[in-house]
Amino acid sequence: MPFSEVVPVDTGQILTSLPAQISLEYSRFRRRLVAGLLAIACLAIVAASWNIYTSFRERQDAARVHTKIFVDAVASHVSDSIQLVDFALIGFANAIKVLPSEQQNSTAIVRQLLASHAPTSKAGLWIIFIGVNGVGVAASNDFAVQGVSYADRSYFQAHIGARTNQVLYIGEPLIGRVSKERVFTLSRRVVDAQGKFLGVVVAPVDAARFAAMFELVRFNEKDISIALVHQGGKIIARAPQFEQSFAADIRNSDVYHQLTGVSAKTLRVISAVDGKPLISSFRILEDSPLIAFVGMSVDSLHLTLQQDLLNGGAGILLMLAIMLLITHLALRSYRSLEISTQALQESETRWKFALEGAGEGVWDWNVASNDVYFSTRWKQMLEYAEDELENNFDVWESRVHPDDKPGVMAKLHACLEGYTPVYLSEYRMRRKDGSWVWNLARGMVLGRDADGQARRMIGTQADITERKQAEQAQVHKIVEAAPDPMLLIGNDGIIAFANGAAQATFGYTLKELTGMNVDDLVPVHSRSSHARYRKAFKTQKTQHQSDLKRPLTAVYKDGTKFPVEISLSSVQMDGQPVVIASIRDITERKRAAELQQQSFIQLRQLSDHQEKIKEEERKRIAQDIHDDLGQNLLALKMDVDMLYMRTADRHPKLHQRISLAINNINATIKSVKSIMNDLRPDALELGLYPAVEWQVKQFERRNGIACKLATIAQKIEFGLDAAQTAAIFRILQESLANIVRHSHATKVDITLSQDEDGFLMEVTDNGQGLQPADRRKANSFGLMGIRERIHALGGELIIASTPGNGTVLSISIPAHFTRQLGNMEPVL
Repeated sequence: MPFSEVVPVDTGQILTSLPAQISLEYSRFRRRLVAGLLAIACLAIVAASWNIYTSFRERQDAARVHTKIFVDAVASHVSDSIQLVDFALIGFANAIKVLPSEQQNSTAIVRQLLASHAPTSKAGLWIIFIGVNGVGVAASNDFAVQGVSYADRSYFQAHIGARTNQVLYIGEPLIGRVSKERVFTLSRRVVDAQGKFLGVVVAPVDAARFAAMFELVRFNEKDISIALVHQGGKIIARAPQFEQSFAADIRNSDVYHQLTGVSAKTLRVISAVDGKPLISSFRILEDSPLIAFVGMSVDSLHLTLQQDLLNGGAGILLMLAIMLLITHLALRSYRSLEISTQALQESETRWKFALEGAGEGVWDWNVASNDVYFSTRWKQMLEYAEDELENNFDVWESRVHPDDKPGVMAKLHACLEGYTPVYLSEYRMRRKDGSWVWNLARGMVLGRDADGQARRMIGTQADITERKQAEQAQVHKIVEAAPDPMLLIGNDGIIAFANGAAQATFGYTLKELTGMNVDDLVPVHSRSSHARYRKAFKTQKTQHQSDLKRPLTAVYKDGTKFPVEISLSSVQMDGQPVVIASIRDITERKRAAELQQQSFIQLRQLSDHQEKIKEEERKRIAQDIHDDLGQNLLALKMDVDMLYMRTADRHPKLHQRISLAINNINATIKSVKSIMNDLRPDALELGLYPAVEWQVKQFERRNGIACKLATIAQKIEFGLDAAQTAAIFRILQESLANIVRHSHATKVDITLSQDEDGFLMEVTDNGQGLQPADRRKANSFGLMGIRERIHALGGELIIASTPGNGTVLSISIPAHFTRQLGNMEPVL
């Protein structure tokens, strides 16, 4: 850069004032350093505290999730165990019902029936039959219950006067009257074929076996306690402390009051057994007065919190010690730097002479007085003698090229204001003879006052004219070597250079293209819009590169038009902005795009055809299963039922095995029906509304998500053929499957409607909604399949969703549509 001579400086005066300046700067640096380190320390303490707090909260949340998972598993196991016992009670009640009246009170026969229906001995369960008068008749094991009165027991009293024999009664925990074991009872009412009360069948369940199972579950989780509680307020089984807690009454505890009112809950309570604080989850077993309860001790979380606090405190103390050490070292270094500053100032004269010897001019600017020292070499580069230029800033500024001046001054002021540490600029200056010379100027600010304003700036200046000329020649070589047609265009739209590819493409010679207006290469009707675009490109703040993706047209020398794409890049050549236009003939690409579009249409036709074939194949397979496998299974069931009836009295063991075979056949028939419905629901043959209604019920039963179909007349005619009905039904199935897999919704609403415009189906859920990136997933085949089916129907798919607010999927089919694509054969 340029600048003028510095006014002579009194070196002795500078050295005299230096100690006072150093002391002031040192005090300012010390204050800033201490303040900064204190701020960092405070931030570190806040960050450590926040990290400890969030870690504790995360562990609490993890404990809640952990207990919820445990309680679901415990509840499932208990439900299965109770169901197993209940099957035995139902089997005995059904068996005694069909006995002749004279055999119903026979101890031997009753015991045999009890033994045949009781669970295996490994289960630790047995069954007792109590007569109508409350006296024991027989037990499935060797317990002597004959003549023992159970009339006062709750499991007998609960069935006196009952109107149905299907109610399972689960009693509170108690000590067995005969077995003397800790049990809770399951009982059912027994009646004969005419509904007459015959007595009660009871299964005392050993609570210790549940406690053992709970101990096994918490083998690696010693902080967890598991309990099975009767809603009457008594503990049935608990691990640990089973014997101490069995039949303990917790109705007056805080735990019991919080367990009532809802079917499942996660909460923090004080244990009613040992008084320990717990993070607990519970679940009421379905159709049962039993509550599964899992609690995790809070003590371990508090111990971890205390350890985190100790570790955090130690870390903060270590950090403070390190910061004190850093402060000490920084102040010592700063003091050493101040001492070396004076030596640096004394060496300035030496580097000025060294730069002069290297062929670069030197300038030294006193910003306050606007005086500049220009070295002899600096003046020689502009062909001036030593005494022909004044020593001030205006001498330099008046000689900068007008086109370069705005950029040069912007860079200079950025360095003065402290936005950039170094001033670096390439620009042209006017020589004494009026010619222009390219310069590379470098500089930096050496000192600032108390307000931060620059006081002094020094730098160098080098002649780079030859380098600029070489760069221009290099640009021409690069453009010439490019395989695509390329033009160098000036700001006025005149072509300055064209490579060989451009000459061959347009049919002009280099001489003809040089000096031609670029608008002459554009059709007449497009020249005005082309000129507006070039003007807009010149006014852009960033002119590095721009692509025209819309179709453009160019003309050959003979006037023939052809499609092109253009990329524009702005460069500086000789201080002037020049645009490099890269032109690409896209005639072949447009032809390829048309062929690709035809291929895309054919693929969609093929996709629709495949879906049609798939639906027909599902229908065929479902029909074959129904006609062959279904009929064979039905015939087999009838034969086995007949065999079951004939072996009831003569072959009891075979009769029992045949009963199991009947159950397996029934399960197989049910499975076959489910497979047929999955392939092709029977409801589809009745129309769209019955099929959707069936799918809604299946969806609710399988997934536990509330699903509501809008109230409309069941006889409504939607005007859809069988193929359209099947396609819309499959779209609904895929939509519901996506809701189960991704949305975490608890409620789904489905609306079917039709008016003069056509058919409309809406599927709305209250789930988490679609994330911005979900629609662009590479393997999002669910939405992809829905779109293809809708396209084949000539309809439209609209998805309205925001994260956290659910999703609405709307499918509309115009009334005038006919399945043209569905009737076409795919073209391969």
